[in-house]
Amino acid sequence: MPHVPTDTDVYEVFAQTGSGSPLNHVGSLLAPRRDAAWHLAKETYGRRDDLFRLWVVRRTDLIVSSADDRGLLAAKTRMPHRQPGFPTTRRRDRATAPDTAAPPQPASAESGDPRGAAGPDPSRLWPALAEDLFVLGNRLGERIVDYIDLEESLAVGSIGQEALAHAETILTLHGFDARAADAHLFERPQEQWRVSRVIGLLTDWPSTVAGGLVLAAAVSVLAEERAAGEPAFAAIRDEQLVHLEHWRRWARALAAWPETDQEFTQAYADVTHCAGDLFGADPHNPLTQTLHARLAARIGDSGVPGSRLPHQPVPRAAGRGGSVLADCLRRGRLVREHYAPEVFL
Repeated sequence: MPHVPTDTDVYEVFAQTGSGSPLNHVGSLLAPRRDAAWHLAKETYGRRDDLFRLWVVRRTDLIVSSADDRGLLAAKTRMPHRQPGFPTTRRRDRATAPDTAAPPQPASAESGDPRGAAGPDPSRLWPALAEDLFVLGNRLGERIVDYIDLEESLAVGSIGQEALAHAETILTLHGFDARAADAHLFERPQEQWRVSRVIGLLTDWPSTVAGGLVLAAAVSVLAEERAAGEPAFAAIRDEQLVHLEHWRRWARALAAWPETDQEFTQAYADVTHCAGDLFGADPHNPLTQTLHARLAARIGDSGVPGSRLPHQPVPRAAGRGGSVLADCLRRGRLVREHYAPEVFL
């Protein structure tokens, strides 16, 4: 995880030699005071070249990466869908791969998700959360164009992309190959899906903010169970925590504005009331109760009053999601049907 160094007398120096050149890190130095550090940096790194800009930062004011963060920083392996040529590469890989995809897994009457979420193993809780993330990502994709603020549009688009990527990554980590993951997400009928009741409420922006908040909290809580030993889950946890902070900021803003306070308060109460099934497991399972308690604490840290999260977790049920899930599945299938046959293999 990123950390704060403890070298209080060490300063990092950044210098720019011309208006068109970048600001580069040029070295480090020891100094007893901030003003002395700046003058020492000027004399040390500006004695041969004229400097256009000089920044001196105490090392303890920096947040720096460690060796354990390499997986999180490796965008090409962490988010391959963002790399140039990804669609073509993926189609080529699928065209040459043997047809070994597993068929979509049938829903189990005893389980809280299609792979048996009622068991004590937390890995069995993941596929249901993957379905939630898939739908959330699609919903956010619709909302990118709703904003006048470009930065907010980019943030929503990025969160939507990462939600979809996390959904596929989760399925891959639980035994699905590319074909099986697509079949699981695009070919199963709606009655086999076991999305959280939260998904059916993602019909407006206040509910989407509340839904994004509780889903990010749930995924980050569950990812902590495996983050220590598996970099992929550490990356999912850290990125979902970033999403959580984004939704918290929006939630606080909507709760503070007189024009949206009442609407958001009601939406937040409804969404949190439905969030008791996010872990989709037996309410009497000690692990489920522990995860649910952690979820309640993480939601409670958001600074938004009015949560109605149940005291005990409740099982998921098949066939939920309503028009939100139906529209998501319909659009995905429609796009795939109208592409040329060789696009989706």
